[in-house]
Amino acid sequence: MTSSKKIQIYGKTYNLKSSSAEVDAEEVACYVDSKMKDLSSARGKTSTLDLAILTALNIAQELMELRSQVGAGEEMEAEKLRKLIEALDEELQNIEK
Repeated sequence: MTSSKKIQIYGKTYNLKSSSAEVDAEEVACYVDSKMKDLSSARGKTSTLDLAILTALNIAQELMELRSQVGAGEEMEAEKLRKLIEALDEELQNIEK
């Protein structure tokens, strides 16, 4: 179900349509707004467009780092499962002998 909300980012109001049931659009807007304000404080006078692009790059980097961490975690879990299956197979073979 698509919902429409008014959100505010960096002093500007946007009408946003979102179909995500997992993530609240207002929470996302608050996060982006916070990141833009943090970056603005660190960089001083920067155009809003440049600030938005730098913020998007920072958030994209965070996303890619999280994806990498999740992938590594999934690989570790798969390896644990593989070892457990091997151990169970070995024990079953010992029982059958």
